[in-house]
Parts: sequence; structure tokens; C-alpha cells
Amino acid sequence: MSPSTEDIKPWIALSIGNSRLHWFYYEGSHLAQTWDTCHIEMSQTRFPATLEEWQAYSPALAHCSSTVNMPELWVISVVPSQTCFWQTYPYSTVITAADIPIQLPYETFGLDRALSIWAAGNLYQWPVFVIDAGTALTYTGALAPTDCLGGAILPGLGLQLRSLSQSTAALPTIALPQDLPSRWSLTTDIAIQSGILHTLVSGIIDFIKAWLEQYPTSQIVLTGGDAETLYRYLLQASKPKAAPKLLDLVILQPQLQGIGLLHLRQQKSDRSLLF
Repeated sequence: MSPSTEDIKPWIALSIGNSRLHWFYYEGSHLAQTWDTCHIEMSQTRFPATLEEWQAYSPALAHCSSTVNMPELWVISVVPSQTCFWQTYPYSTVITAADIPIQLPYETFGLDRALSIWAAGNLYQWPVFVIDAGTALTYTGALAPTDCLGGAILPGLGLQLRSLSQSTAALPTIALPQDLPSRWSLTTDIAIQSGILHTLVSGIIDFIKAWLEQYPTSQIVLTGGDAETLYRYLLQASKPKAAPKLLDLVILQPQLQGIGLLHLRQQKSDRSLLF
């Protein structure tokens, strides 16, 4: 049986992070393509009006044929100024805390964290522990949608690297290495890489161990823009050790925000069928 038009109808999910826009182009429930782009410059005074004008700001919209109707755009954002721009798109749905079926542990809890922990729990079961490696690196744990325990926040990988060069007189800006460097370094560049990466990797492993000691049946999910890089470092850090099984429990899922927006859209569609 061939799929219905609705099953393959294009639509777009957008997760607005602190540093970048994360685009997910869906055909129905199939994720066809992703992009990461810079924030929109907010100095302009005129908002786009036609699909062709909007396409200049989004590779996902540019992926759509200009002959079709403007696709739906589902947006979750932690940057209010960027939200203001994208909510003027005529077919946008901007997610609020009320749209995510999870009880927030405190008033200022990030929407991105709420969506990720809810999506992870639905995908992989509860309890669940999410490590989101973005501009900020966050740890979030939940036992159920009604029992989110909060977590911790620290500067992410790129932010830690940039902060040293921006806040000191002599330390350089460095790139991330492909492999985890030696702990004991004989150059400044490698010493910075060693200090940041080994401390970060050790901290992640410690948080995972602490969570599993309390909730041994929990799922562990790693997501975010730096997820694949950190996962590679975690695997390299575990190789010399006798018991790398801890990292066997880590699920790498960089697209968790897009999946969460897909599930919210599906829930809305399911509810509309009931009425």
C-alpha cells in the first residue's frame, strides 16, 4: 500500500540553541535531513513574507519546492530574540512549557532540557538520564514524566576552550583533537586539551556512575551538538580500563530535540482525531 499524502507531508522542526539553529526536515515521520546554522541577525526591520523570502534564512525551508504550500514549522527555543523572528513565520508552532507533558522541577528549568528528558523517556523507558552536550553541558535525570529530579549545568566543550583564550593574556585558541590527548603534556596547546577533555570526560563518567548507583535500571542518553565528539572521547578513555561496560549503557542520540518535536506534533495530531 502506498503512503498517504499526509504520511509524507514535509514539515520542519527547529531547535534554537544558545549558539546555533538546529534544523530537522521531516517527510511525515521520516527525518530526511538536518542542518546547523548561525543565529539570525536581528538588526533587520522587515520580516519575510513569502516562502521564497523565508527560504533565504533556512536551509530546511530552501529544501522545499517553492511550488508547494509553506510547510509547518515547529519551534523550541532558549533564545527569546530568535524566537521573536521565527514566530512570525505564518505556519509556526512555538513550544511552551505547557506543551511538554512533563512536570518541571523548578520554574526556570530550560525548555530544551524538558523536551529532551521527555523524549528520551518515551523512546527508551523511564528512569532516564540525559547528557546534553551543547553550548552548555547539562545533566538531567527523571524517574517518570511526573518526577523530574533536575540535574546540573556547566560550560560546554567549545565554551571551555574559548573562555581560556578570551579571558587570559597568553593562552591560545585551540581546536579539538581527533583523539583524547596524553594527560601529561609538554606544549601549551596539548596541556589545554588535556586539562579540559580529561576533566570533562571524568566528570561525565562520575555523573553516570552516581546516577546508576541510585537507579541501576536507568537508560543513559547522550545528545547535543558535541555528542558524537564526546562519545568518541568517552570510548577512548574507557579502553585502557578493565571494565568499559559503563559506556555500553550510553545511547548516542544527537537528534533528540528533533525527535521530541516529532512526538509533540504526533500527539497533537492524535488528539485532534478524537474531536
